[in-house]
Parts: sequence; structure tokens; C-alpha cells
Amino acid sequence: MAIPARTALLTALALVVSPLLLVTGTAPAHAAVSVFPVPTSNAELGRITTAPDGSMWFLMSDANKVGRITTSGQIQEFALPPTDSSVDGPAKGLDVSPDGSVWVTTDHGSNLTRLSSTGQLLADWTFPNYDGCVSTCPYGGEVRVGPDGTAWVTMNYGSSFIVKMTPSGQLTAYNNSPECDDVLGEAADGSMWCQNGSSSGQDTITKVNADASGGTTYPLPSDATYPNGLAAGPVGSIWFTRSSSGTMFTSPSRGSIGYLDQASGATKIWQTGSRSAPTDLVQGPDGQMWFTNVGAAPGIGHIAANGVGAISSVGNYEPTSLTFGPDGAIWFTDSKNNAIVRVTTDQLGATNVDLGDGVTMLAPTAPTPPPPAPAVVGSVPKVKGVTTVKRGRLKVPVTCPAGVAAGCTGALRVELAKGGKALAKPRAYRAAAGTRAKVAVKLSKKGLERLRPGRVVEVRVELTAPGSAKVVAKRTIKVRRA
Repeated sequence: MAIPARTALLTALALVVSPLLLVTGTAPAHAAVSVFPVPTSNAELGRITTAPDGSMWFLMSDANKVGRITTSGQIQEFALPPTDSSVDGPAKGLDVSPDGSVWVTTDHGSNLTRLSSTGQLLADWTFPNYDGCVSTCPYGGEVRVGPDGTAWVTMNYGSSFIVKMTPSGQLTAYNNSPECDDVLGEAADGSMWCQNGSSSGQDTITKVNADASGGTTYPLPSDATYPNGLAAGPVGSIWFTRSSSGTMFTSPSRGSIGYLDQASGATKIWQTGSRSAPTDLVQGPDGQMWFTNVGAAPGIGHIAANGVGAISSVGNYEPTSLTFGPDGAIWFTDSKNNAIVRVTTDQLGATNVDLGDGVTMLAPTAPTPPPPAPAVVGSVPKVKGVTTVKRGRLKVPVTCPAGVAAGCTGALRVELAKGGKALAKPRAYRAAAGTRAKVAVKLSKKGLERLRPGRVVEVRVELTAPGSAKVVAKRTIKVRRA
């Protein structure tokens, strides 16, 4: 068996850390948008992801903390191990393991920290001095935890590669490891994919081998920059977002989103517009890909496997990273407004921002309304004996079956069984489901004259649907004028 060129068993520092701050809020179940300010100001909020217990953890990069929020809006903040550097952004990447533990690359990527599901500090490992580096040592960036609980970390700066760390502190890296830049995603089968960090591989992504010793690289369609995000999706092996990098004078722009099918190496990609820049993405419970959009048209986007999608603003908020909570809503970090925002997907159905030109993502079409359900008129039950016409009115029973959501409705006509002469004008009626209604029909003057007092006469009762002359139900009953 091959022995890795870089392997180390590191010692963990075990501590217990209490939450610094607790804020309780309420997100009404019916609310379309709810906002939860993060207590620590200027925290530079980053990735947010959902833990197995339904809580959501988020990165507070500049504050050197992580946060936890529940669907009730309760926020806890947890301090990470201190750093002796005054440089902004000491916390770099975050992910949650299947066992609920939280992994963070800290101290500007020098360390890898593991917290318990309640925020206790379980371990704080320092990456070794790879290759005898002095001033250009590689540092950890993104972290993702696989199904077996092993963390994968991209290493960059001095050199680019990827390492694996077990919960016990077993670190593994190979000399021929893929040159993974700080974009990392997990496919549906648990395999790890990364953006290729080599100067010649900016338009490629790599599927990393299970032991991190190598990988398979796939080309992507030509674009201005390499991928911003990678995630499992409904078809293909991996979905990705892309855009042109912004400058101090311009916003990120010319965004696109697509997927790569590992079996064939083929890609499918849709342009989201010159004013768009999709970044973080995740597959939703509905099977669509949902993503944050930065740049000149900030908002939340979604796209189906057939390319039908939209990008919608969420008020004046600017989503950074997003996840789905156990309540089915989207929860996202907003670094600019230093808040966690909850929004329901029904608020994000159509594009309401200016995406610019070049959009090839297909716009949703208005759903064709279903044809109206045919009216249920009910029936006239069998009537025993003779029904008496009192004060010029005849009461006719109409039965409506149970389970008819809208109840029964129609028009009731009464005429002589022999000759078919009308006794009254049609009478509209309604009957609730599962009931027997009495429909009172006022006979016309001629109708009364056709019924001789004291004489039993057979009349026919007919039921028709609203606006129709077609008889749906009928019955002959015996009546007598008092």
C-alpha cells in the first residue's frame, strides 16, 4: 500500500466554550420574509448550512466566530480559538458533519477547528509546515465533510492541494494531490469536487479520488472566470455557478449556472445575464437548484434541470450564502446588512430584477389554470306519500353527496308529469356536501291553477347544472294543493 508523502497525526486541544450571546426571536410560520440581526456588528457573514438537528450554522469571518440559528430565530454565537493576527477574516470556511459537529478553517487557514453540535471546542489542529516552507506556506480554505465524517480541506497560497482530516486528527495529503483552489463541493454520491487551481486549468473542475491522491479533471465551457460554487444537483454529477470577477469600480457580472455529467463529460450551461453573478448554490426540496446572486442585481435565484428559472430580489437584502431550513424556507446570510434572513420560496417565483442582456435561462411560464370542476347538482331522493303545496310553495328535497368540496348547485324545475307544462320558474339552489336540503319552489299563478285543490297530481322535478338546460337528475313525485 502506498504511503502518503504528507501524513501527520496531530494533537487536539480540547476545551469547553460557552456561547457569548443569545438572542431570541420569532419567525411566524406564515411570514414571507423575516430578518434576524446578528448581535456582533461587522461580522462579515459567510457560509450558512443546515445541521442534522435542523439548526443552521453560519460563519462570522471577521469576528472570528461561528453562529447558530434555529427556525424560531434564536441566535447563539461561539468564539473560535484566538489568533495573534490583526488581519481581517481569520475564519475562512465552515461545514457541518453528519454527526452534527462543526468544522472551521481558522487563524487565516493555519488551523482546522472542530466544535461539538452545542458549540464546545473539541479540537484545534495546526497544519504542519509543508515542504519546509518559510513565508509561502499553504493555508486551508474551504472545508467539506463527507458521509464518513472525514473533513476535506483545500490548501493554497504556497502550493495548492487538498487534505483529509479524520475526527481523531489523522491528516493525509499526497504530493500528486489535485491542485484544488478554494471552491469545493460534495456530489450526491459523497465524492468531492473542486475548482482546478493550476494556471492552465481555470476552466476545469476536478473530481478528487477517494484517498485524495489524485483526481479526474473535466473541461468546462469557455467563460470569463472559473467556478464560484459547486454542489450536488438533480442531474449530472455536479452543478456549478460562474461569473466575471468584479473590480473596485465594477460589480461581478455575466453570470451563468450549469452542470457536468460525469458519465459523458458533457456540460449544460445557461447564462443568467450581464448584470448577474450566481455564487453559492444548493439543491432545494423541490429538486431545483437555488442560488444567491450578487452583483448589480442581488437576490435569490432558482433553476430547474430543463433550464427554466428566475432571479428575485428580497427587499433591500443582499444574499451571501443560503441553505434550506427544516421549515422548508430559505435562510441566507447577508454580510452587508449583518443579518440572517428567512424567505419562503413562494415569494421567489418570477424575475423582478434587471438581469441585463445575454440571458439564456428560460423564464417560467404562467401555469395553465385547471379547467373548472363540473358542477355537482346532487339528486332528488325518493319521496314517500304525497307532498302538500302550502301557500303556493312546494318544498322539494335535494341530496348532496359527501366529499364534494364546493357543495352542490344548480337549478330546479317543476312541471306536470303528463304534458310537461311548467308549474314554476326554475329555482336556483345550493346544498352543502353530505346534506339534504329543502328547496322551496313558488308556483306561478298558472301553475297553481293546474293543480286542483285536494286532487293528487304527479309532477316531475328536474335538476340542471348552472347555465345549462340539460337535465342531470329527475324524479316524479306526487303532490296535492291544500
